[in-house]
Amino acid sequence: MENGADTKSVDAKGVDAVERALTLLAAFQSGKRTLSLHELAQATGFYKSTILRLSASLERFGYLRRREDNRYQLGPACARLASAHGAAFDFSEVLQAAIKELAAASNETVSYYIREGNERVCVFRQNSTRAIRHHVDEGARLPLDRGAAGLVLLAFGGEEGPRFERIRRDGYVVSLGERDPDAAAVSVPLFDAHDQLLGALTISGLRSRFSSEVIDALRESLLEAAARLEREFGRQPADSATRLK
Repeated sequence: MENGADTKSVDAKGVDAVERALTLLAAFQSGKRTLSLHELAQATGFYKSTILRLSASLERFGYLRRREDNRYQLGPACARLASAHGAAFDFSEVLQAAIKELAAASNETVSYYIREGNERVCVFRQNSTRAIRHHVDEGARLPLDRGAAGLVLLAFGGEEGPRFERIRRDGYVVSLGERDPDAAAVSVPLFDAHDQLLGALTISGLRSRFSSEVIDALRESLLEAAARLEREFGRQPADSATRLK
């Protein structure tokens, strides 16, 4: 029977063999469906002998499959895990938790919009606790062509034109008094695991409070939150990281 000290040691350090096996599986995040032994060694930094031992165990449990051409691909157990994750994953709960965290950190109103036809709809929101604030109601319908969230939905939904091309390059939108002369907002897109646009994550408040320094801080907070959420949704880390320039 393991004593308490041993358990704490294992918890703190993890299990080396498990971490190596997971690193081997993570090598397939490169986008290639199959990898050779040489490519796996390059991707992981492991000796080929180590990969062969790890792959034997992973094959036995269905997480890896060695093809007739001796290339490796992910096994059916990975698909079962992905399916189980999808069934158990609560998109709204994770998103709302992130919205509350952003609202608490910024002390401004945070909302999440999706596109419905020629309008944007506020699906989730956490209003600021300030006495004077930008108030948003869940279910509110607003125009697409004005305001940061609408412009994000248009740009990353494929709208053509120099303005939208610039938004796609920047990865965010700042709106100062565009829809309401007293309101300002910063918004970023949110994508799913298949790079499909989900919606726009937005922080809004009084224009008088949105100095250039505040806007920079809010933009970084939104980009970081979006990257974390996309990792939760299963988007590849390399894709999410590109928004953090």
